[in-house]
Amino acid sequence: MPRFWIVAGPNGSGKSTLVDSGAVDSLLGAGLALLNADVRTRELLDADPTIPNANLRAAIEIDAQVAAHIEAGTDFLVETVLSSDKYIDDIERALRLGFQVGLIYVCLRTPADSIRRVALRREEGGHDVPPERIVAQWARSIAMLGRIAPRMHRLYVFDNSDPSGPVLIASGTGGRVMFHAPGRIPEIDAVLRAANNRAS
Repeated sequence: MPRFWIVAGPNGSGKSTLVDSGAVDSLLGAGLALLNADVRTRELLDADPTIPNANLRAAIEIDAQVAAHIEAGTDFLVETVLSSDKYIDDIERALRLGFQVGLIYVCLRTPADSIRRVALRREEGGHDVPPERIVAQWARSIAMLGRIAPRMHRLYVFDNSDPSGPVLIASGTGGRVMFHAPGRIPEIDAVLRAANNRAS
């Protein structure tokens, strides 16, 4: 069974750090091709710092690669803020073609936490995101979590707010979610409980 995994969460939540640390490989096993629009943007700009619309070009390339992996039936993982419904059709197509589809969702407790993390990333040379965009995407990303959770074969949701590292707050199999640390991020609890109710 080919594997399609999504590592998602608001800006600055630590998605790439989780992947780069090897934690995702430990959880899922190795062998998934890694697709990341931010990484592709940096590659494009390194090759040509004057290239126009590098972010858009990278996003288009990654979307095409997602579709290609699904059609080829190969294992892959894509990182995303998950602030829109653009992966819904990909998920449905992958499920029809017999993929195992899973989600690792990494969040911070408030949009203000995300703003602070992105500011730290910018100071260390990472990419910036305007605060108003961070706030809007934080809410949209959590809403999308609630929409796609029932479609997932496997689901892991982490609160990555503490310096000590991510805490598993919810997990799921077969579209049903279990709560391990309720109350840490009430907005996530709310969308996942609603998703459970819809699945009942």
